[in-house]
Formats: sequence, structure tokens, C-alpha cells
Amino acid sequence: MDLQLVKTKMGVGPKKGQEQYTLKRVSYGNITSEAILEEIQSATTFSRADADAIIHAFANIMIEGIGDGRIVDLGVLGTIYPKITAKAVDSKEECTVETIKSKSILYRPDGELSDEAKKMKLRIIDVVPSDKTPTDGDDTPGGGNTPGGGTGGDDLVG
Repeated sequence: MDLQLVKTKMGVGPKKGQEQYTLKRVSYGNITSEAILEEIQSATTFSRADADAIIHAFANIMIEGIGDGRIVDLGVLGTIYPKITAKAVDSKEECTVETIKSKSILYRPDGELSDEAKKMKLRIIDVVPSDKTPTDGDDTPGGGNTPGGGTGGDDLVG
């Protein structure tokens, strides 16, 4: 995985005004659901429509399980599970659904996926001034960072 070395100026805290450096993941785009369907079709005897139906059935099973508050075991992919964050209150009577601050779904990779993350080779490829840094999409599918330059390309880590 390629990383960009990004220079930024701290806006708050004890280092306010100081220049700092951080690493951001470089995104080379998304793997689309269409590409996944094509790959399933070419690697199996399923038609594209069959593959699409299987993925939709799989999603519906996950949605139903999560909706019921269950942990859904995805086999080699890992697990997904519902999560809530609730405000602590002083009495049992005050503890109602209104004290729930957020509801979300969490994903935990298992087995090969988790092992692969630990084996990832990391390479720093560039220094980018903070005013030229792409959007901060590192934790979203597809990221948002684009590759730049090529200085430091031999800095392999991991």
C-alpha cells in the first residue's frame, strides 16, 4: 500500500501553529460492485444475474440479523454486529431509548483478511503540502487521496 507523507500546520493544542507530518493512505480508486459481479461470473458457473441475486440475498440476511440485534458470522470475511452508544443516567427510570446517542454497525475482519493487513507492505511515496492534500477520505471506501510525485519510493515498511 502506498502512503503519502503530508505536511500540515496544527490548528489547536500545545503545538498550534507548528508544522507536523503525518501519513495518509493513497487511493487508486474503488473496486465497484459491477467488477465484483464480473469476477464472480468469470470464476464460477454462476451467471451475472445469479451472482447479483446471491449478493442481494446475502445482504438481506445480514440486514435481518443486524436488525434483530444478532452478530452475523460472515465466515472467511469476518463478522458484523450492531452497536449502540448510550448516555449513562442516575436512575433506572431515566434509562430509556431516548438515552441512546448512536446506533451503528461494526465490522471485524477474520482470518485471512486480518492476517493480510498485518503483512501489508507499506511504501512512502511523496511529501505533499497541506494546502494541496486531497480530501481526508482515508477511512472511507475508495479514500480520496491520489498518488503524487514519487520521492521516497524505496521506503518500504512492514
